[in-house]
Amino acid sequence: MAFAGVLGLLGGEEMRPPCEPFDRALIAAAGRPDVVNVVPAALARNGSVSAAMRLARSYFGKRLGLGVRQVTLLGRRDAARPEVVEQLRSSPLTYLLGGDPGHLLDSLLETPAWDAIRLALGAGGALAGSSAGAMVACETLLLRSPNPRPEARHGRPALALMPGVVLIPHLHRFGERWLEAARREARGRDILGLDESTGVVYASGWTVHGPGEARLWRRGVEPALVLREGARLRWRRPSP
Repeated sequence: MAFAGVLGLLGGEEMRPPCEPFDRALIAAAGRPDVVNVVPAALARNGSVSAAMRLARSYFGKRLGLGVRQVTLLGRRDAARPEVVEQLRSSPLTYLLGGDPGHLLDSLLETPAWDAIRLALGAGGALAGSSAGAMVACETLLLRSPNPRPEARHGRPALALMPGVVLIPHLHRFGERWLEAARREARGRDILGLDESTGVVYASGWTVHGPGEARLWRRGVEPALVLREGARLRWRRPSP
């Protein structure tokens, strides 16, 4: 079965002017919906949900002309609430904000909320994730450790919308230091690295958008394929 929806993966620093090429491409691929449903769960632990939603209303609302609705999903308990599930099931465009990837995964994995997102994608809807939101969409989630040594970082099984993939966000700032751990924890899998404000959009094929670079290590092996704005990428499809 083919993947019917649209998927966007962004390297971080979402909802800022440099992200416009990515977000405008995402919105166009999604059929120019009137509204975006924003999931701030990854920010629930640091208390910045309100600030993020103000930024969302300014960026998506005033700058890009979309209605902005918060999905009141801050933790796993919320992921079974009927109003949350229905909002996600009927969403034409859902956006997973960045923040704490472990908490975001705990909030979505094997929940009615994630099932609803998958149903929306199956009906042709769109899902975007930035940083943590993009990381959890892959098969393996690479998590930080209190120990800064690369070998101390570890992987967890994630949502597997992108099977066979582990994603490194913020690549130009610190991401290349995660390569060693990515190769170990996701042995043989593709590694996708994304600079901030830069991402890839899937709509029957992959395209790169943003001011930075996307780098793909197929099966984790050098050399990386380096891609910039407008480049088309022949790569694996999301899982239907």
